[in-house]
Amino acid sequence: MISTRPDLVPPDVITELEKLQERVPPFPGEQAAEVVEKELGHRIDELFAEFAPEPLAAGSLAQVHRAKDHAGRLWAVKIRRPNVIREVERDIALMHELAILIERHVPEAAMFDPVGLVAHFARTIRREMNFTREGRTIDTFARLFRNDATLYVPAVDWDRSTDAVLTLEYVAGCHINDHEGLAARGLDRKVLANNIVHIFMKQMFDLGFFHGDPHPGNIRVLDDGSICLLDYGMVGILEDEKREQFIDMLVAVSRQDVRAVVEIVQRMGYTTQPIDMPLLTADVRDFIDTYYGIELERVNVTSLLTDFVNILTNHRIRCPADLMLLIRAMITLEGVVRDLDPEFNTALVLAPYLENLVRERYNPRRLALRALDEVRTLARLSHDVPRHIGRTLEKLSTDDLRIQL
Repeated sequence: MISTRPDLVPPDVITELEKLQERVPPFPGEQAAEVVEKELGHRIDELFAEFAPEPLAAGSLAQVHRAKDHAGRLWAVKIRRPNVIREVERDIALMHELAILIERHVPEAAMFDPVGLVAHFARTIRREMNFTREGRTIDTFARLFRNDATLYVPAVDWDRSTDAVLTLEYVAGCHINDHEGLAARGLDRKVLANNIVHIFMKQMFDLGFFHGDPHPGNIRVLDDGSICLLDYGMVGILEDEKREQFIDMLVAVSRQDVRAVVEIVQRMGYTTQPIDMPLLTADVRDFIDTYYGIELERVNVTSLLTDFVNILTNHRIRCPADLMLLIRAMITLEGVVRDLDPEFNTALVLAPYLENLVRERYNPRRLALRALDEVRTLARLSHDVPRHIGRTLEKLSTDDLRIQL
């Protein structure tokens, strides 16, 4: 979880933490089979004709085994580590106690809201440990991309899935960073780079619902050139307001509008201490000067986003978790596509999406709907005001009005 927060943790620490994603010693295959049998209520040989004892991959929360059912179909069975929930809850309790001590004895740490951070990490990791939730997420992606041939979403076998076991269609594609394998299949790496960026731009800016961990181990390429994403445990949801703020920031940078960027930075994040506005303005001006004069299509997205995160970090401004996950995912994605095609520029694909979204924002129908929502809000408030005034007068008449500071 911490590896997704570059605004809070130094890059070298994040690099080490990312190794926990799929470089963890596995637990025994016999134990994995026992978990499956307990969860599904049948012997492993009744559930599958074959069940590989060695895992395909192992992470800090689960590992994946290949299996074949009695009809000959291949499956990837994701199995939660035994006792991991108890261990995680123990660690969360310890982190919570430490966070309280830090807030009490290290006043300088208050700006990071240690207790709030622990609460966020606890909520996120509990979601990742619930495989039923992940299965529903996979079904949602399948529905959203059912008419898009560039993304292949594996099917979920709900009859052999629970909160602790997730059985998915086995995908035998080539790793996205296996250049020899891609060449052997006659696949054009430039086309793949373009397709994968389009897939993620659609997720992030059209749907506001995106895969949060697009590192090479989670990306396969099928023989027909379609992309298959694995591991949907980490997914971001970007509300319209935050998505528009992010777009506004990129547009303001391209227009060299220092004041607008400063205002957007303040709206996007939050802080527990006063901001040094002259210093923030100076840093934003330096940030803009770095990219001013460069057409958006030629901007290095990774450098721009990294510099933006550094501004947040230096001024102790905390960014919403899903927005920070989006920034991290875009940086990771840039690395993946640059490996495929060193000359590829993500901004070439990003620019048209931003232009369409800005154009859509001023669509007359959308403006009318927004105005209607605001009218409804005002009507509701006007309806509630007399009732609130009545309650206040009633409390005044009975000497029951209290003012809390």
